[in-house]
Amino acid sequence: MTHIFNKQFVRIITLFLVILIIQPPFNSWEKVILLSLSTTIILFSEIKDFINKNKVIYLSIFIIIFLSQYFFPKNYLIVNHIILPTSISNNHDYLKKNFPIELQKKLKFELKKLENKETLLKEIPQPESNNRSTLFNIYAFQAENLWSDLNEGKYISIEKNIDFWKLRPSALNDINLNIGNPNKPSYKNNIIFPVLFKLNFTKINNGSNLCFTGNLYYKKNNKFIYLEDSQNKCISIDYKKNYYFLDYKRDLELNIKNNFFLDQNYILFYILTLILLSIILLKIYRIDFFYLFLTFSFFIVLYLYLKFSPNLVSGFSETFYFSRGNDGLVHYGFARIIANNFILGNYDEAFKGVENVFYFMPLTRYLNAFMFIFFGDSILGSVFLISFFPILIFKLLNLFLIKKISRYLILIFLFFPIFESLGFAMINYINFTVDGYGEGICYFFLTLIAFLYFKADDDKTKFFLIGFLSFLVVGIRPNYLGFICPLLIGYVFYLVLRSHFINDVLQKIILLFLGISFVLLIPLHNYIYSDEIVMLVKSQSFENGLRININDYINFFLSPFLNTHDKENYVKISQHISNYIKIYEFWFLIILLNLFVVFLFKINLKMKIFSFSLILMHLTYLFFLGDPRYSMGTWMLSFVVFIFMFKEKYYFFFKKKIVN
Repeated sequence: MTHIFNKQFVRIITLFLVILIIQPPFNSWEKVILLSLSTTIILFSEIKDFINKNKVIYLSIFIIIFLSQYFFPKNYLIVNHIILPTSISNNHDYLKKNFPIELQKKLKFELKKLENKETLLKEIPQPESNNRSTLFNIYAFQAENLWSDLNEGKYISIEKNIDFWKLRPSALNDINLNIGNPNKPSYKNNIIFPVLFKLNFTKINNGSNLCFTGNLYYKKNNKFIYLEDSQNKCISIDYKKNYYFLDYKRDLELNIKNNFFLDQNYILFYILTLILLSIILLKIYRIDFFYLFLTFSFFIVLYLYLKFSPNLVSGFSETFYFSRGNDGLVHYGFARIIANNFILGNYDEAFKGVENVFYFMPLTRYLNAFMFIFFGDSILGSVFLISFFPILIFKLLNLFLIKKISRYLILIFLFFPIFESLGFAMINYINFTVDGYGEGICYFFLTLIAFLYFKADDDKTKFFLIGFLSFLVVGIRPNYLGFICPLLIGYVFYLVLRSHFINDVLQKIILLFLGISFVLLIPLHNYIYSDEIVMLVKSQSFENGLRININDYINFFLSPFLNTHDKENYVKISQHISNYIKIYEFWFLIILLNLFVVFLFKINLKMKIFSFSLILMHLTYLFFLGDPRYSMGTWMLSFVVFIFMFKEKYYFFFKKKIVN
């Protein structure tokens, strides 16, 4: 036990050192990839027998790491931004309140021209005019404010060719900007909002060249200079000045030219980071390169998705632009409001989470807001979590299959989406995550529950984890109560039947329900902020999700006996079920039928409980939406059950038939 504790302590210390080296916030692709790969090594590699050797060397390494990171000269610019309203509303005039009159007049003139071209821009609310505003001080809230020593603003590393999206205008995903023009093509993102960037430079950039394409406003000799529609225009930087860029085409480009050392500063920083990580991880861990390959492969698939997806207007930016009218924008927009209120000290408003009684999925907004702390104002926290999806799927399969077969299957999961419709494809969960939906991490947690469930029952901490992860799953997708409830109840009965020690069983059951007890926070929130007892979400949300009720099915099945023909009811039911399973999709029917076949064989009781829980979950789609976004996790776990049955029963049956 002591030996295991010491190893866990080493992993924790190593992870802490890795975090120090990479330096939070982890708000760039480079940092997220390094953190993910390093964490993979720490969690899934064996520790070398190094602890009692070369203590002086390891202490020296730590000092070098700290000093080199601390004194490394950082070349960055300071970015603030705001989505400008084009009209005065609710007696608020943001421009008049915050900008010099000369610049204010110029901006209003330009904004009026934009409004005349697109009248929907009138719907942009004035900052601080409603309780959904994310105005931090003067400019839009940015989670990176937490990590800066500034009153406002975030640091962005100066790299070559910084474009509009590299400046990470996260306020574009405010819930207030859920605006699109359905009368024009590409409704989801056809409104281009006017964004004002304020850029400031540090002393090391003084006198360097700022070359740009776009509209620059800055003050010179107590008078504003307006350089509009400029192409590759260059000026000399005065680090004491504010530089304002007005963008309304998403075509802004910057190129800051210093000396060779400063221009390559970000590359040198990451080279040094790689060297330091290599020294620590190679010395301490015997690296399992297969797991490292799986994590690295995830980022390859993610890169291909970002490169070829036609719907991503923000390209490779760390700040994804979410489609208007989608739930992803709502969850992310709510998270920005929560985080903004929390940093401003409005804790009551922060914990309220925008709604007095939850209508949308309760937990996604809070998870996003929490991950803002470490990953900045982005969804990189969710990307980091699901980067371990391939490893988790492999480990789940490896509980039933030999390593060789599990490796073949995980390669299919990663690179060959032949089972995509059954949820057995990495691209599905990348798609959900990049679109801002909570299903990516929800199905990751669901898979982790399955892995822990099928593991041996010796480790008592796994029971608390199963309970807590169940809370997370239900909080993100409440419809999965249809799976979680029977699984946990069945698991309790399994523990009672299979254990010989009452105290041991009670401890496991208590830990299980202690973990799931966090779900009580949801009705507690609803009661505190509304004086209503609502268990999860508003009844209107439940009613809107209920597409078919039990009476529709009763009337449908009784119609032949009553000699009636309700065509409208028939069309309603058939269309609903076709969203779940179409009649020609025999592969779904095979996977579904397999869940029932499990009970015909002498199979592990755990698997029967698991299959029964999945059957009950599938039944919910007869009444609620069964679209892939809502049912993907169910199908994926059902496919895993089929793989188990194929290995245990079907393979030998077909092999025997072929031999005969």
